[in-house]
Order: sequence, then C-alpha cells, then structure tokens
Amino acid sequence: MFLRKTWVGLLLLTAAAAILRLWQIDSIPPGFHFDESFEGLEAWRILTDPTYRPIFLTGNFGVTPANAYANAVMFGMFTLFGGEPGPTAMRVIAALFGVLGVVATWLAADELRRLGAPRLTAVFPWLAAALLATLRWHVHFSRMGIEPILAPLATATALWLLLRARRTCSKLAYGGLGVVTAFSMYTYQGAWILPVLLAGAWAILWWHERRQGNQRTLLTGGLIAAAVAVIGVLPLLLFALAQPDLFLMRPEQIAVGGEAATQQSLGESALAYVLMFVPLVQAGDLDPRRNIPGLAALNLWQAIPFWLGVLLAFWRIRQPAYSILLLLVAGLLLPGVLSEYAPHYHRVLGAAAPVALLGGVGLDWIWALRGEGQEARGENPAWSVRWVGWVSVALLMIGAVVAARDYFVRWAALPDLFYAFDVGLWEIGQEIAAQPTHAPIYLTPRSADHPTLAFAWETRPNSHGAPVAFDGRHIFPLTAGRSAQPEQYIVIEDEDFRTRLLLPELFPDAAVARTLYDWQGRAYANTYVRPVASEPQRSPMVATAFEIGDGIALAGYDAQTATLEVGRILYVQLYWDVATAPAQDWTVFVHLLDTRAGDHLVVGVDSRPGAGSLPTMRWQAGWRILDEYQMLLPADLPAGKYSLSIGLYTAEGARLPADGAGLRIGEVMLE
Repeated sequence: MFLRKTWVGLLLLTAAAAILRLWQIDSIPPGFHFDESFEGLEAWRILTDPTYRPIFLTGNFGVTPANAYANAVMFGMFTLFGGEPGPTAMRVIAALFGVLGVVATWLAADELRRLGAPRLTAVFPWLAAALLATLRWHVHFSRMGIEPILAPLATATALWLLLRARRTCSKLAYGGLGVVTAFSMYTYQGAWILPVLLAGAWAILWWHERRQGNQRTLLTGGLIAAAVAVIGVLPLLLFALAQPDLFLMRPEQIAVGGEAATQQSLGESALAYVLMFVPLVQAGDLDPRRNIPGLAALNLWQAIPFWLGVLLAFWRIRQPAYSILLLLVAGLLLPGVLSEYAPHYHRVLGAAAPVALLGGVGLDWIWALRGEGQEARGENPAWSVRWVGWVSVALLMIGAVVAARDYFVRWAALPDLFYAFDVGLWEIGQEIAAQPTHAPIYLTPRSADHPTLAFAWETRPNSHGAPVAFDGRHIFPLTAGRSAQPEQYIVIEDEDFRTRLLLPELFPDAAVARTLYDWQGRAYANTYVRPVASEPQRSPMVATAFEIGDGIALAGYDAQTATLEVGRILYVQLYWDVATAPAQDWTVFVHLLDTRAGDHLVVGVDSRPGAGSLPTMRWQAGWRILDEYQMLLPADLPAGKYSLSIGLYTAEGARLPADGAGLRIGEVMLE
C-alpha cells in the first residue's frame, strides 16, 4: 500500500513538473537564440552526418557535447513523426531533463532522510522535490535548449547513487555513480567541479563511518566508482591534452581577472551569489535571457525555507547529510564566483538541486512542528500545533504560484526578449528558407553563418538556402544591368543605417514589401524589393575602365578629390564590375601616397571587401559592387596633393594589377 502511494505521488509530482516545463513550450521562450541554434546545428550534423561524432564541440568557444547528442535523438524522433527540428524539439528535451532532475532530487532526498534519520521526516523528499519542481530558476532553464539543465540532474542523480551505494553496499550502485560522474564532465562546464564535490562527499561519509567499521566497504566502492569515472572521461581527457587552449577557452575568457569585459573581485562575486537568494534585494542576474533583470532566484516564499534550511544545516553540520548539502551548494556556486558577470544564473544552475534540498530541510522542519513525535508517543497534539505544520505546505504552494506568475506573466511579457532570443533573426531565417530557390535575396548586415539564421535554411526541406549576406555599412552588391526578376534586400534597420540611405539612390522605384517590428513597435527589419527590369541609377563620381584581373574591373570610384582638411576621414568607395566569379580570395588595399617623398605611404587600409563581409570568392558574374574604405588623415599631415593607389593581393603573394605597383586612380588635395 505504501509503495503504491509512493508511485502515485511520484506520478503526480512528475506531472506537475512536466506541466510547468511544457505548457506553451512552442512560444515561451520566443525565438531561437544563438547558443540554442549553435547546439541545434551541431545536433543536426550529428544526426545527418554519420562521420561526425564529436567528443567536444569546438565552436562557440568550446561546448560540452551531451546536450547536442540528446537533441540529435529528439530531432530524429520529431522528424519521424512528422515534426520539424528546431527550438521546440530542443526545449522539449530540456523539459525532460528538468523533470528527471525533479525525480532525481526526490530519490536523493529519500536517501538523505535515511542517512539523517530521525531529523528528517518521510515528507522531506516530497517537499524538496516539489520545491525544485516549482523554482522559477529551474523551470526557466528547463525550457531552453542549452546544456546547463543537465547539471542539476547530474548532481541529484550522483548524490542519490552515492548515498544508496553507501547504504546498500551495492557494487552496481557504485558503478552507476562512476558513470554519472563521468557523464557530468560531458554536460556543462559549470558541472566540471562535481567530481571533486562527490569526492568530498565520499570523504565525509568515510569519516562518519569510522565508528561503524564500514570504511573498508566504502573504500572499495569508492575505488570502483573512481575507476569507472576515469574510463568514462578518458576520451574527453585525451581531447583536453591534445587541444588544451580550445578546451579551456571558455573558462579562461570568463575567469575573474581574465579577458572578461568587467572586473569583479572574488569577494564581490561571492556576495553577488549570496544575494541572489535574497528576494528583498534587487541583486539578481541582469540579463533578460536568464531572468527578470535583478530579480532573485528565489521568491520570498521559497527563500524563507531555504535560509531556514541553511541555518539548520549549519546547526547539524556534524551529521553527514547536512554537511554534504552545504558542500554541494558552496561548490556548485564556486564556478560562478570564479567567473565574471556575477550573478550569472545558468553558470550555477547545478546548485538548484542542493538549494531545493536545503529548502526541503526548512520546510520539513516546519512540517515536523505538527506534533508527529507526540503522536508516536501516544499523545494527542493540540489543534494549533497540527495547524502550524501545514505552514510548510502553504509556503510551497504560494511560492509555486508566485514563481509561475513571475515566469509566465512578468518575464514572458518583457519586450527585451525580442532581442535576447533573436526573435527577429529567427523570423528572417524562416522567411528566407521558405522562398523559392531561384529568388535573389540579399541580407545585411548579419552573416549567413549566424546559427539562428543558418539553422532555418539548413534543416528545412527544399529550402532556399543561404542568401547573399553582406554588411551594408561597408559594401553593397547588385546586379549591374537590368534585373531579370525581383530582387529582395532584407535590411536589419537598427544595425545597418547605411543601406536605407543608399537604396533610394540606386533604385528609386524599390518598395518596402514587408516590415518586421520588434515588441516595442519599432521597425526591426525591412524587405526592399527591386522591381523587374530596373537599372541602378547611381554612377561613380569618377568613371574609369580599368581591367584589374581575375574577372574584376574597376568601373570608377567616389572620393573627396577636392580640398579636404587634415584630421578628417577620407571616404573612398570603389565600384567593382564582375565579369566572371573570381577564383581567389583577394584583399583590397587603398593607400594615400605622398608623391613628393618617393611614393611614401601616408595612410592606408588593407581589408577583404566589405570589412570581410563579402570576400571575392563569393562575388558573382554580372554584379556591380560598391566597396567603401575609410582613412583617418593624420592631423600633422602637410598640405598638398596626394595620390590614391589601390590594388588587390592574396595571402599567397599574388597581386592585381599583376605588376604589383598598384593602380593610381586619382589625386586628393589636402589643406
């Protein structure tokens, strides 16, 4: 009967956790942000390329691979049943990991109760797991397709196996502990400290067992777990030894005192992580992608039992259950303390499980006030005493309602989420992918390899494919003659301020076919359409007809060839005509020479076209390209005439024009 009630209770708890993590999962969070789409592309490659089985994801500054493999499986299941790979599939698997983390927390709490009896009641596992199930902090990352949600699952599972192995002396449980410990190294960098913490927890148990004489069994089991863990982590270790710079790139970038943009002392960082559990202080994570900016990770109703649990754990610290919980919380917060931008909620998400367990300790202490000890002695506790115990349930329920409101009502309505989750980019990518394959589409200023954009057209059947991506602040490609079909220019307006000014000059009859607005009603992107048979209307100020080579000709240029003051910027816009697609990746140089001093270089710019956004290897036959360069003239430059020289070269030493001297295209008068 008791076992049946336990299973029914677990089923109800799992269902409640699943509802909070799956409700409106297709729209909350919105969009498909960079980190998710990067891992999604990796998962898609794992699914579709049998030769690609990475031990470590080398892009995005280095990412552990477990989540990508899980997403590959989910993509396969979605496509098998007629669905699509994408953010919803990734967030569903994250929700599954979140629910499993709640179940694992229940199991760990049950073992802690057995280890710490009679201090903890039979209700403790339910209270702790229910608290984790309703924590907005945990719910939020259970609905994002990135890897941190694996950290609390690994933590709770490892703790459960450690305590169960100690209680049952099961070699199988010790082996499972080793597997989970190794697995934690593939989940998330914030969980890399977990093996050290588990060793510390094992040491606490070993010290505690010295009076019971079970140290030998615990030692043998620990060696089994360690051996299995070492075998499991060996491939990752070999990768780390072969490419240490890549393996440690992300930790080194965000380390306190490292290359991060802000500098916090260790003391300031540690204080920030303490205050993230104090709801009366607006000191929470400021990033809207991770939080309502400034809001604590726990609301008031959840913080009360958590801090009560912390106090009780310190009071009972000589008992291993409580010292282990304090060790886990402090240890899993440590990666955040040692890195910048504190508090950073997803770096320390692994601490969510022990935080819930400590909160469960506080709730359980209140629950025990209802007089169960008196009942056990045959006494009848007063009604008022019984009533006090139910305060724990009230705290849990009110905390759950407030957490749900904060997430689904307050956070979900933040206008900042449009940009935080790349909503606009995701819509643009889907719009491009749905176009016919022959439709000419240009996109500025984002690169076509941005994961959010690339995922849309790389995973969609019969997709248009990547558009011509360029940065309109530096370069502009167009069909040189009459357009044979409508051409679309998709311009992200708040990032590219130049294209909307240039387009009316080039194509006066171009019209805005679609405007994408952000959540504050501002135009985020416009789709301009160049009509059929239209011709570009803008011509170079200085027309030329220089055949450069490799299919490239210089049709002219714009520059301030009249008097220009020193200390100002000289703008030079080159008009390239492309007869055939260039075969090499050329770097353009634009130099200002002092001919009075033997062609002395005064100032110059060397760059791949468009500040690298549209290299010559992507140029197409029939294009005209407006390619701009800017040179700051030194303030101490003598007045007089100076010569403009341009040319192209490759990293291998090839040069255009072939004589290598550069092409003199005009003179500039400076005063």
